[in-house]
Amino acid sequence: MERTGNRLRKLSLAVLCVLLALSFAVSASAEKTISVFTATDRHSAYETTAAESEENKESSSSKERARMPVYDADGSLIWHNNLTDLLSRVRRDEAAVQPEIILLGGDNVGSGSDKSIDKTGYPMGAPPFSMKAVDAQIAHVFGDTARGVYTYGSHDNNETGNYADIFFSGSMKCDGFYLYGISFSQMIHETDGQAKTADEKGRTYSGKDLADPKGISAQTAAHHFLSWVKGLRDHWPIIVISHVPLHANRGDNSGAHTWTWVLNQAAMNHDVVFLWGHNHTLERSEKAKAVERAHYLLLPGEEITVQSCERNEDGKIVLRKAIDSPAPDGTEEEKKPKYELITHKETLRFVYMNAGYIIDGVGSLLTLTDTEEDGEWDRLTVKRYMLDSEKAEEWDLPLRKWNQQP
Repeated sequence: MERTGNRLRKLSLAVLCVLLALSFAVSASAEKTISVFTATDRHSAYETTAAESEENKESSSSKERARMPVYDADGSLIWHNNLTDLLSRVRRDEAAVQPEIILLGGDNVGSGSDKSIDKTGYPMGAPPFSMKAVDAQIAHVFGDTARGVYTYGSHDNNETGNYADIFFSGSMKCDGFYLYGISFSQMIHETDGQAKTADEKGRTYSGKDLADPKGISAQTAAHHFLSWVKGLRDHWPIIVISHVPLHANRGDNSGAHTWTWVLNQAAMNHDVVFLWGHNHTLERSEKAKAVERAHYLLLPGEEITVQSCERNEDGKIVLRKAIDSPAPDGTEEEKKPKYELITHKETLRFVYMNAGYIIDGVGSLLTLTDTEEDGEWDRLTVKRYMLDSEKAEEWDLPLRKWNQQP
């Protein structure tokens, strides 16, 4: 009898363990997650030979290390850059939720001014390129499990495809969240008139995004965004990506104050994340770098100094104002008026984050998690990968529970 009792106790314990394991498995499977990889400024601007790739692949510098080759359809070697390495880092990360979307925020291939192609020098030109090269890099790492979504940047004017077929602006509905793309022209211009007329240096904008049906300036595109938001009947998070940021530092985003206002409006009914790039060249200056680093991650409730603009006596939009009068009897330098950017401060209701510069070997993985199986996301995890560091930075951003709002 005692042996029978022991057997029954052991059997009961075994059954209990199985039930606990099944319960844990069901609990674990109930957690819903989805990830988006994001970065900007790929700037693939040079070709290397296979020999150079092999020779330099062990370099410790993300800017010097040759990248995993990408081949054209005919087998010829094409662009090399940091994107493949960043995606491979994510792929090898067993703790990461693998991304379904690769969201790249402009300057995908352009290298800089090429006046034989773009005689105005603005927007900066580059040899003709195809975004198929970027598609090839994504497919090389993720196969058909992830797709690329691309917004238009300041160096993308010589992409050989049709703008509407290649670049994304406006809204995109995903699995429990939205993406929203802002083109270069939609941020750097406050009005449509500004987008179509010469600036103070006599340059007339000629970017491909002038064909964007969602608008060519903040005046029209931000209105389109706000109308879209007001039509939503849910509280899904909105991930917004713009090549150009909102904060004032570079002086080329006169639409920023309009976009900040509409994004704050959207954040009253949605968790909003704003991703930006473009300003990597400012980090060559220690003074400008300090401003940039201070804006890498700002949370709701924090303050931002936003680029703004005014109209001068001629009715033209200007980005700078005189801060003192020139000294008529002074030196030549003192006779020149001094100017500063027109700015104002705003309190953010949304997350403001640098997506990561591919050219510097940095990218970010955004992961939404619903741990309670209640149809609402509980947190947004940001994982920042850097090719010059083995360890990724990681932090959780809490999301609001809209169904529990009073």
